[in-house]
Amino acid sequence: MFEGVYTAIITPFRNGKVDEKKLEEMVAFQVEAGVNGVVPCGSTGEFLYLSKEEQKRIIEICVRICKGKTKVIAGTATLSIEDTIELANQAQKVGADAALIITPWYIKPSQENLYLYYKKVSEKAGIPFIIYNNPARTGIDTSLETLVKLAPYEAVQGFKDAAPNIIKTSEIRCALGDRFSLLTGNDEPLAAYLAMGGDGGILAASNVVPHLFISLLKAWDEGDLGAFKKLWKRAFPLLAALSLETNPAPLKYAMTLTHGVSPEMRLPFGPLRPETQDAVENALVTLGLWEPLALVRKK
Repeated sequence: MFEGVYTAIITPFRNGKVDEKKLEEMVAFQVEAGVNGVVPCGSTGEFLYLSKEEQKRIIEICVRICKGKTKVIAGTATLSIEDTIELANQAQKVGADAALIITPWYIKPSQENLYLYYKKVSEKAGIPFIIYNNPARTGIDTSLETLVKLAPYEAVQGFKDAAPNIIKTSEIRCALGDRFSLLTGNDEPLAAYLAMGGDGGILAASNVVPHLFISLLKAWDEGDLGAFKKLWKRAFPLLAALSLETNPAPLKYAMTLTHGVSPEMRLPFGPLRPETQDAVENALVTLGLWEPLALVRKK
């Protein structure tokens, strides 16, 4: 069962290469905070712009830092199903707990072909995996009917949903009970997603401040709605700021200010608009995570 806070780890770059030392620091920070798991090489990790060798190395580093302490759900998606299966098996070999496999993008498969795709992965990959549904990026929304057809395959363990219609969360829960772990793939609707029957989220903002989201989920699990509302009110300005431009560009800027990560990304990601920078900065100031240099000097 996958539930709680899973941090979709960014990929830090320096001079065009993966900054392995900074990656180790970031993952160790998440482990020390007590997250339920980390998710390397997802959308937040810019997986589309990583070579297979880089993906394998990043997964290995995450497993080494997390082993025996917290889970690793390794992003193993590629356009080729054979490469996806190879990468998933490699993740299993080095000790990852599960794979995260996004719906094939660009080609817009039918629901039947999508079913056949995940069926083959379940038969050929030796690791449990979570289906990553992100229709805004892939052009296809995994249907409830397709999930019902995939339910008999034990390797399919969860559903990460970044679709705008969170009603499906309750529909899946009613149709399949606890068969799948249900994790939101968007940070902003986390509160509503939990209320609709979700188990947690694979979150981007927890890169910056994992403790806040761990406390948020704890309050929810304990039924302390008063504490939950207060924590959500604190968290939401950061979530809103990070959604102003395509993930992970705003997040990398936040991590630059709070964790010393290089802002370097691979094109087509580029510099943020000034107004987005301002929103991110204001959210960090409100959370007490960063202060403008001018204020520091005044002190």
